[in-house]
Amino acid sequence: MNITFKLCALAALLLQTLALPALAQDRRVALVIGNSTYKNAPALPNTVNDARDTAEALRKLGFEVVDGLDLDKRGMDQALARFARLAQDADAVMFYYAGHGFQFNGENFLVPLEARIDDEVSVQYETLKLSEVITALGFAKGVKIMVLDACRNNPFVAQLSKKQATRGFSVGSGLAPIARAQGMVTAYATQANDVAADGAGRNSPFTAALVQEMRQPGLEIATMFRRVQKAVYDATGGRQTPELSLSLLGDFYLNREETDADIWKRLRSSDNPAEIKAFIHRFPASFFAVDAKTRLDLLERRNFATSERAKLESEFAAREKALLERVQQAEKSRQQAATDLAGRDAGKTDAERSLPRPADRPTQAPASASVPAAKPSDAGERERLAKELARREQELASLEAEKARLSQERQDREKAVAARISAGAAVKELPVPEKPLLPSARPTRQEARPVPPQERTVLDRRSTDVLLGGGEPPAPARASKNRRPNGARDCTEDLMRAQLGDGGGNALKGCR
Repeated sequence: MNITFKLCALAALLLQTLALPALAQDRRVALVIGNSTYKNAPALPNTVNDARDTAEALRKLGFEVVDGLDLDKRGMDQALARFARLAQDADAVMFYYAGHGFQFNGENFLVPLEARIDDEVSVQYETLKLSEVITALGFAKGVKIMVLDACRNNPFVAQLSKKQATRGFSVGSGLAPIARAQGMVTAYATQANDVAADGAGRNSPFTAALVQEMRQPGLEIATMFRRVQKAVYDATGGRQTPELSLSLLGDFYLNREETDADIWKRLRSSDNPAEIKAFIHRFPASFFAVDAKTRLDLLERRNFATSERAKLESEFAAREKALLERVQQAEKSRQQAATDLAGRDAGKTDAERSLPRPADRPTQAPASASVPAAKPSDAGERERLAKELARREQELASLEAEKARLSQERQDREKAVAARISAGAAVKELPVPEKPLLPSARPTRQEARPVPPQERTVLDRRSTDVLLGGGEPPAPARASKNRRPNGARDCTEDLMRAQLGDGGGNALKGCR
């Protein structure tokens, strides 16, 4: 029994945990109604388009939309009841209506498709009271928005005015003002007691502006409706001015997508050209588009420099490898020639050293004991070996000169690449590697057999000392392209990097 109880408790806890993310989500619900083909009133050609476009825009903003087109009284009541149930505890709710509406005795009414308004009774029972919509909105715990594109010409004024002489009621133009309620935003297509235009295009001027502004991310709702007011005023030449009644304690955003400023704040230090291109394509008229294009140009020039430098590295690496192999082979041959010559000299001195000293020699040596004269072949062999050593050393000197020419050619190519990258702008020159372009791979010289200094043949080794002992000669000093003649530094590149957030304030020191 205890095991069963524990399993049930664990299952309930798991279900509760899984349900928490759903409960934590921001719930948004909207009711959108557009009535057009009235049976007892003039048709409104744009209202269906207005409702469809508004519903589509709200769905993109995360609203669950209850929509209805050309609804009769029963249809409007059913849609309102469904909306009221969904609105319970919602974080934001919105009601949008496009169609005929009028005020009667200071109260506002929305007209269903088949309504026939002849008297006070028909007003009460054949229309939808706007107060009922406000009641449905009140089920939400969050922001409540009501948008009315309904104050168009009242087609029932004539019928109701006939009764006005005998009954104490009033019939006005447009819609009557609505009392403010906490947490409520009410937007009218035009001012209270005024008439709105239906429009000649797909949408009415008010809905066209509303849908356009809802697509703009990061607009606080008061700012959004102020922009709608300005757009409608301009589109109608000042004949229509929407009105807004707002009573919110905080900010509210219909479109919660990132703004161009938010996105650029994240991308301003990006090294991905694709992201920068996407930003420019998405926000071509943004204030930050110029900075984005500057950043993109810098990245493309950097990538071009990297690509060109990689090609140079690959090309010169192959050439330097081949030259290094030739240097190593020449050094081996030079060492062999030096060893052979040293061996020849060493053999000659050993033979001389084996002769008896003068004190030990007899006064008159027999002719058979005389020292044999040096053979001509020995002198010729030594001369040949000396010439071979000199030739090998000359070959090494030639290879070292070729190595210097290759290094100079590489530097010239890098300067040419930097000039193409700059394209007339102040671009820093490609950095020159600090390490030698062609490191000396010459093996450690092996000394020949020890020979007494007084008997060793001395050769001219000035070129050999340069090749074997010195390493790389210092590279000539190069003038920076970012230095001006008077000593001031050209900071165009540093300023551009500082604007893009790539450098600190220290980078601008010394600029004029």
